[in-house]
Amino acid sequence: MPKKKKQIKRGRSAKSVVSRKAKRRKSPGAKATLKERIARAKKLEALDAGKAPSKVSRKKALAPQPLTLASHPLRNDDFPQTYIQEISVSLDDPDHWLTLTWAGPNSNSQETGPFRTSPGAGLRGLNCDDEATSRRSGSKCTPKGTYPVQGFQRRLNSDSRATYVTWFMQRRGIALHYFPIVPEYAASHGCVRIESKHVAQLIRENSRVDETQVVVSGTWTKPRRQWS
Repeated sequence: MPKKKKQIKRGRSAKSVVSRKAKRRKSPGAKATLKERIARAKKLEALDAGKAPSKVSRKKALAPQPLTLASHPLRNDDFPQTYIQEISVSLDDPDHWLTLTWAGPNSNSQETGPFRTSPGAGLRGLNCDDEATSRRSGSKCTPKGTYPVQGFQRRLNSDSRATYVTWFMQRRGIALHYFPIVPEYAASHGCVRIESKHVAQLIRENSRVDETQVVVSGTWTKPRRQWS
C-alpha cells in the first residue's frame, strides 16, 4: 500500500507571517521630532483660544469673548473709571510674582499684590528665556513682552480646572487664569497660572480690553520637567 505524502501546512505558516507583520506595524516608532511636537502644541493652543485646529479667519480668532456671568462680585464700584492699568508678571523663580497697577480716582484703595504664579515650562529642549523663542507659537513658553488684554472666558477649553481666564495672546491660547496646581517652578503650557482664585477673578473683572497691559519680564529658569 503506497505511503501517503506528508501534507505541508501552508496556512499556518502564512498566518504566522501575517501575524509577525502586524506586530511590526504595531511596534512603537521613533520619537516625535521637535517639528511634530510644535505642531501638536499649536493644535492645543488653537483649542484653548476658542477655535478649532482647522483654518479660521484672523478676525474671528482675535475677537474677544465677552463675560457671560450675570454678576461681578469683585468688580470695584468705580469701574471702568478705576481699572487695572498694568499686570506685571515676573518669570523669576520660585514665586513668579504678579503685581497690579491701577488707574483712576479709587486706584489707591485696590489690591496690588504681589501674588504667586507659575509660567510656561516650554517644550523639552527649548529655552523660554530667549524672547524670540518664548513668543513662538507651539513653544509652550509664556511670551516675554507687553501685550494688551484681548478678552475673557469662564474657563479654558482644554482644561476645566483653568478658570477666570483673561486673554493677552489669544491667537496662541495664552492667558492669565486660576489653576489649582501652582508649583515653585515653570509648569504650565504657556499660560500664567495664578495660585489664588480670588486674584484671577479680580483681574478678570477689573481689566479693560485694549486698555489693560500685561507685561511679562524677568529670568525664566528651565524646570526639572518640560513638556514633550
